[in-house]
Amino acid sequence: MSQKDMINVVDDSIINSPDIPKTRQVKVWDILVRVTHWTVATGIIANLLFTEEGSDLHIYVGYTVVGLVVLRLLWGLVGTRYARFTNFFPTPTRLKRHLSALSVRRVDEQHLGHNPLAAIMMLSLWAVIIGLGITGYLMEAEIFGNADLLEEVHELLANSLYLLVPLHIIAAIAMSYWQRQNLIKSMITGKKTVIDDQDTI
Repeated sequence: MSQKDMINVVDDSIINSPDIPKTRQVKVWDILVRVTHWTVATGIIANLLFTEEGSDLHIYVGYTVVGLVVLRLLWGLVGTRYARFTNFFPTPTRLKRHLSALSVRRVDEQHLGHNPLAAIMMLSLWAVIIGLGITGYLMEAEIFGNADLLEEVHELLANSLYLLVPLHIIAAIAMSYWQRQNLIKSMITGKKTVIDDQDTI
């Protein structure tokens, strides 16, 4: 047998080896999920770091972000498969199953979309953003008697984002490494890589 034939045999054995799992690309995030995610992220960073508190730009950006979060919440009721709350809402059973999958460092095939821990983070961020919108509107409209209290609550909510946003980013990077799945890239392309025989819901 020639050296070339030996190389071909080795290559074929590698390609056809049953030990090498086949992977496929699965469309997880639709365009609305991706656009709202990155636009909300941009708006939050803009208002935290660049716009002046109380300025028209700060207010417009804030209302835009709140509007997008409301749209995303509605999409969670009627949207595509992985965007719906029924797919990722963090129930105790789902949390237990996800933590079990994490312990053996594998992709949690039961939660190809948002895993339960990510869902808790998302719901927390959305709640803070809605709270910022409500307190900001009440301050601007001057329909609530205690303006100082509103301002303190608004500032407290805004400051909580300095913790939640970095935690969200660090968690996404850590989970990408731990599960060997580029979560940040998937939120850009909308696709995740899964093992071909992996069941997903």
